[in-house]
Amino acid sequence: MLLGFNTENEIKAKAAMLVYVIYKSRDAKRGPSGLDMWGQIERFAKAAAKRSEGIDDFVNSFKRKIACSTINPYWMRNDISATNAAVLKDGSIMSFVGDLRVFGLEIFDDEENGKEIVECLYSKTQIVILLVRDRLEREKVFAQEDVKNED
Repeated sequence: MLLGFNTENEIKAKAAMLVYVIYKSRDAKRGPSGLDMWGQIERFAKAAAKRSEGIDDFVNSFKRKIACSTINPYWMRNDISATNAAVLKDGSIMSFVGDLRVFGLEIFDDEENGKEIVECLYSKTQIVILLVRDRLEREKVFAQEDVKNED
């Protein structure tokens, strides 16, 4: 399990995280909806990846298609791997007190794997969308359990 997705492939997990975060940050009133919502999202992701040179191009195009004005950092959080520490250039570790927002810079600023992530979004769109849907379904179960625990 990487980044909260049921895969051990880092590229697929990062691709799924991009789709997940933009999906969760979208304006639900203006974006894809209805019975064919996931079909639309899959087509939008594939089309955005087809014409993209890197992650930035994909994100800009996909956000526009799915009616997402900006990415909400709340959805970038990943409780499994969240850390409150940073490694400095000299090798020392600086830790932070309290909860910090996560902005996913390790994904958005991944120049080394950027083209590979976009290629994965184009050539493996179906599995990426299924990874996102799987995570959303698992989150629904946890949300329902939290409501039951509060009662």
